[in-house]
Amino acid sequence: MDKIEEKSILNYLSNIPFVYREELSVPKDMNFGAEIEFMTYKQNEVIKKFNKLMQEQKKNGNIKYYRLTDNKRIVKYNSGKKIIELKTPVLSNNKEDFVSLKNMCLTLSENTMPSNQKGIHVHANMSLLEDNSEYLETLLKLFCVYEHILFRFSYGEEEESNINLASYSREISNRLYKYLKKTDLNQDFNKTIEELRTLFNCKSYAINFHEKDLNCKSDTIEVRTFNSSFNPVIIQNDINLVLSMVESIRNNNVDLDRLNYRFNEYDKGFYVKEKYSNLNLDDAIEFSDHIYSKDIDKDYFLRQYAIKDKPKQKKLVI
Repeated sequence: MDKIEEKSILNYLSNIPFVYREELSVPKDMNFGAEIEFMTYKQNEVIKKFNKLMQEQKKNGNIKYYRLTDNKRIVKYNSGKKIIELKTPVLSNNKEDFVSLKNMCLTLSENTMPSNQKGIHVHANMSLLEDNSEYLETLLKLFCVYEHILFRFSYGEEEESNINLASYSREISNRLYKYLKKTDLNQDFNKTIEELRTLFNCKSYAINFHEKDLNCKSDTIEVRTFNSSFNPVIIQNDINLVLSMVESIRNNNVDLDRLNYRFNEYDKGFYVKEKYSNLNLDDAIEFSDHIYSKDIDKDYFLRQYAIKDKPKQKKLVI
């Protein structure tokens, strides 16, 4: 892509209005969850507002959301570090759940500040891969080949990742490439998952194949790369990325010939986190063609990837 074409595309993307959607393009029965981390000096005010919001939603008949969150500590904090973590219940691709998610974001933003240390983790149910080893291989290759695109997109409105990314969401491309080259992925699906859990510690790397426990009732695919944000559209875009990757694989929409070509031409020196802030529209467009079938999804993905226009504001640094 030459500079004139790139400039034209960037101009187009910068003029796309971000609108929060009632539903995404993926099937309505695709479930997901998210953990959204923030910092605040006003923990008590935040908790009071959320308790009030939960009561309002119960009165309005949103029983699903209230029931799923009432018995969980959806807001928890450490008074010393002033941390808030919002854990959603299992949500689905429908208007009711996305309205609830938007209300959470807007309520939380009233008494908190974006932090340069916190992030967003998005979960999709691992059962969506149907224990299919070919689906899993495709997912891993997408992460391996397009990690530089995924990371820059994950920065949201920011130009770079938060400062703790190296601690809890490390890049995986080089490590994953070595694993894929030496592993027969025709082996049992669950065996591969167990190997990946060993290879990528759940609290250290960009992707995690989370085993069900007391906090997570089913095995999930967890993507941990996203910067924290107050913008509900950014959070919705992050969720859409994870779900669309899985759905495109299940529908055989990924161009496997192109993906395998890129994998076979892998250059270890290209995948260096310090370079991930650099703009690469060609690869971003190629990736979006793999995972999105509708133009609105491609446009929103490319806008978030390419246009970093967050209003300047002071961050909370602790």
